[in-house]
Amino acid sequence: MVYTTAMATAWAHTNIALVKYWGKRPSTGLNLPATGSLSMTLDGFGTTTTVELTDVTDEASDSFILDDEALKDDGRVTDFLDLVRALTGRSQRARVTSRNQVPTAAGLASSASAFAALAVAATAAYGVKLPPRELSILARQGSGSAARSIFGGFVLMHKGILEDGSDCFAEPIETSLQARLVVVRCGTGKKATGSRTGMEHSKETSPMYRAWT
Repeated sequence: MVYTTAMATAWAHTNIALVKYWGKRPSTGLNLPATGSLSMTLDGFGTTTTVELTDVTDEASDSFILDDEALKDDGRVTDFLDLVRALTGRSQRARVTSRNQVPTAAGLASSASAFAALAVAATAAYGVKLPPRELSILARQGSGSAARSIFGGFVLMHKGILEDGSDCFAEPIETSLQARLVVVRCGTGKKATGSRTGMEHSKETSPMYRAWT
């Protein structure tokens, strides 16, 4: 089946966790945090992502360009788009083009803004409109911190207790508190240990992890 090509572009800001969730609870592909978290969304950094649907439905994967470089997707982008395709019942593959305003995988939450922007752009391109809470739940399945980047200001991420993850979402906090965060870029290279790997290592090896959660 062939559909009319659609395209959408979205921008999302990064966020810095003031209280981190650092670790996942058992789930089947739902990316559920071990604890709740609290973050502040930054106004100066973020990701712009364009999702363009193709007329092809039988390719093995989607195409992904990050900062003008064609990348071989590690599965995360395609897996995420599969979630959106399941919502719409559409099977078209997509071209995803992203540009980060922060160094990628360097500790400045590029995955948070990346998957938040992807959630907004992909749902728009595939023709589905989700309320903010549902967008947060969707973005979380790409990156836990992306659930918070759907919103501005101070954001609370609920751990939730349900196995289907429907009560695990972020929402903005109404407060008169004002804060300024200064970011000093000391390097642009990727961090040696990715967040997901670091979380699992902490969970498996730290004698304080269980008490912390």
